[in-house]
Amino acid sequence: MMEIATYSQTCPTIFGTGAVKLIGEKAKELNITKAMIVTDEGLVKVGVAAKVEGLLKEAGIEVVIFDKVMPDPLDTVCNEGGEVARLEHVDGIVGLGGGSVMDAAKAINILTTNPAPISQWYERWDYKKGLPIILVPTTAGTGSENTIYGVITNSATGAKKVVLTTGTLAICDPELTYKLPPHLTASTGMDVFAHAAESMTTIVTNPMTTMLSFDAIRKVTKWLPVAYREPTNIEARENMMLASNFAGIAFSNTCCHLGHAISQCMGAAFHVPHGISCAWALPETMAFAAIGKFEEVKGVADALGVEYSDSDSPQVLGKKVADNMRAFMKSMDIKSIADYGITKEQLVGIADMIMADNCWPFIPSPLTKAELEEILVKVYDNYK
Repeated sequence: MMEIATYSQTCPTIFGTGAVKLIGEKAKELNITKAMIVTDEGLVKVGVAAKVEGLLKEAGIEVVIFDKVMPDPLDTVCNEGGEVARLEHVDGIVGLGGGSVMDAAKAINILTTNPAPISQWYERWDYKKGLPIILVPTTAGTGSENTIYGVITNSATGAKKVVLTTGTLAICDPELTYKLPPHLTASTGMDVFAHAAESMTTIVTNPMTTMLSFDAIRKVTKWLPVAYREPTNIEARENMMLASNFAGIAFSNTCCHLGHAISQCMGAAFHVPHGISCAWALPETMAFAAIGKFEEVKGVADALGVEYSDSDSPQVLGKKVADNMRAFMKSMDIKSIADYGITKEQLVGIADMIMADNCWPFIPSPLTKAELEEILVKVYDNYK
């Protein structure tokens, strides 16, 4: 008998190549007359921000651009963005960028109708509703356009914190990912992989999230290498953005677990790209998950196309899945932890931080600190 499950999609989504052309029309439907585009300098430089600005202006909407968001967005930048939005009297927000930009846009939107600093609104829903916010991803990565989370970095400590909020509308146009360089395509794509695989193996899986995660993994394994080699391959970019969206819906319902606890803390401690740290942690996360979520990891293996026997033990199955994932990472030249100048001792040294991460409660089996440290050694040693 199936257990009772609750699931939802948090944000209506328009998906498809060319969909961004609808942004002016949709913004007007939301009664937006003056929008602040939250973005980053890179998207301003390559003209993506100007393209969206032009589409909004064609619809008669005034535009303010806030382009100070960096990877792992800081609380101070969100506070500044909220102040700019209030001073400019905007009545809508557009989050245009990757996961960091969309997370910052969500946090800034909270501050359009609630007092700063953003730190007082972490992990709370009891704030006044923000302005209409349209989220437009330019990477196939976090799926933030369809999650309830915005991950913000404490500028004083480096710790990652979470605001709980959603978009009003998501516009997912794969064409906006064409200018993403190969190394960022690989990094953000591995974040999708991690979201889907971890969502399938948390303590709170359900039929909808399993279905979405399974399909996301199938899409990633088939199409991420193609997008990596052929940046303007329409079919690859469409399937990767769809995988990102599906995985975002999935983990918004289930949360992630050990892999993201490790990767988020590596980002805070060592300032490495989130997708890369997700990739490093994922193989050993699946090897660990096989012990407590054996059938679910079989599902991950099926999605990956890993051959296994019904007589395989959890340890054997976990190793097969982990080895497959590491080979997949190698095919896209993802560098090792050592390549980033991080020592094994430094990685093991953040065990306490990992156990305090907000994803830790969702791990599929109990872990002691000593057991976690053993996993961290494997994370370091098994991918060179």
